[in-house]
Amino acid sequence: MTIDQLKKILANGEFHHATYRDHGTLWEGLHIYVKEDNSFNGFTNAGFFPKENHQEAYDLVRYTGVSVDSRGRG
Repeated sequence: MTIDQLKKILANGEFHHATYRDHGTLWEGLHIYVKEDNSFNGFTNAGFFPKENHQEAYDLVRYTGVSVDSRGRG
């Protein structure tokens, strides 16, 4: 995922929440979720920013629903 893609998601109202996953794995970083009516929880993973490259993305979403909960309710 790129910053431009995230900005588009935010501008289009598609953003649901973001979660920072810190499991010390390849997937560690800021995961971005978008609204998805046909999914079990109403959202789906759109991509992520690795731990080394997530600060700009975090700054964009920090007041929009960043979550520590796997269901976006944190």
